[in-house]
Amino acid sequence: MNLQIIDFENLMDGAVRAGATDVHITVGKVPRLRVDRKLVMGACHNIMERDTVLGVIEYVLSQLKGEEAAKRRAAWDSKKDVDCAFTYKSMVRVRVNIFRTEKGESIAFRIMQPRRFSVTEIGIPFPAVEFCNAKGGFFLVSGAAGSGKTTTLAALIDVINKTRTAHILTVEDPVEYIFEDNLSIISQREVGVHVDSFYSALRSSLRENPDVVVVGELRDLETTRIAIEMAETGHLVFATLHSRGAVSSIDRLVGQFPAGEQNQIRQMISESLLGILSQRLFAKKGGGLVAAFELLCATPAVRNLIREQKYGQICSTIQTGADYGMVTMESSIARLIQLGKISADSMNKDW
Repeated sequence: MNLQIIDFENLMDGAVRAGATDVHITVGKVPRLRVDRKLVMGACHNIMERDTVLGVIEYVLSQLKGEEAAKRRAAWDSKKDVDCAFTYKSMVRVRVNIFRTEKGESIAFRIMQPRRFSVTEIGIPFPAVEFCNAKGGFFLVSGAAGSGKTTTLAALIDVINKTRTAHILTVEDPVEYIFEDNLSIISQREVGVHVDSFYSALRSSLRENPDVVVVGELRDLETTRIAIEMAETGHLVFATLHSRGAVSSIDRLVGQFPAGEQNQIRQMISESLLGILSQRLFAKKGGGLVAAFELLCATPAVRNLIREQKYGQICSTIQTGADYGMVTMESSIARLIQLGKISADSMNKDW
């Protein structure tokens, strides 16, 4: 093993021990870690020479196998960005984006900590967990980039896997957490490796007899359309969306479609939606991060407000909907402060 890779492994080992979520490597810069949402120096304080960064890129590509390795290498050689994931030292899943900048080649690593958190450890509201028992419908996990949506989705998949005999089909870009079959069987498909796109994966999934479909991200109109249609036809669909709240998530879903289709889409969402879980991360006292949640449950009143495009009134419904299991972001944050998990100062900075 050459010195470049030894330095890289020391950096990654230190990042895992520190509980870092991200590692950033760029030509001409000292590597940085993101710990508790702050960028800090890692174990390696050396400026990264171009040969070193290229060596790390080669190391990452060498961890891929078969057709995936060939596709990712061809993409990089043709000057395209590369998204991939691999298992580091047989213990940690790492999502990687390799890209070029004015300064030179760069790599962003997202570290999935070795042990997945349970729904209890994450603090997911119990009514949201109950949706794992639904036979069909559409459940959305929303939040800003880096807010822990993938971790929450993985915890919900674990619940289904441990409690139901179901076929769970996931479509991801890339595959992040690896699941082992328990009561359920789980088929994980990676965009760009096993299938060309989210849309084509969902279209073909209709012939693959899934009970539960997990969409890593609703990126475009056609993916969103077929995900909603699958929920309407009796599948339980989980998906994530980059959005900062339950109401804005509905607006964003509908807004993907041309004006002439929006009434129909609102009708479809109102009939198939189970709920929307929106989350934000806050710095935890003593180190680490903790999530606060907003939960919208699709009651008859909420469905009617969606159909009539009265999104503003949905906020009031969440505030008065505790009896239906709904949770406001404000009440979730207040509870974290009351439990001593976060400080009011931390809340003000992260809010």
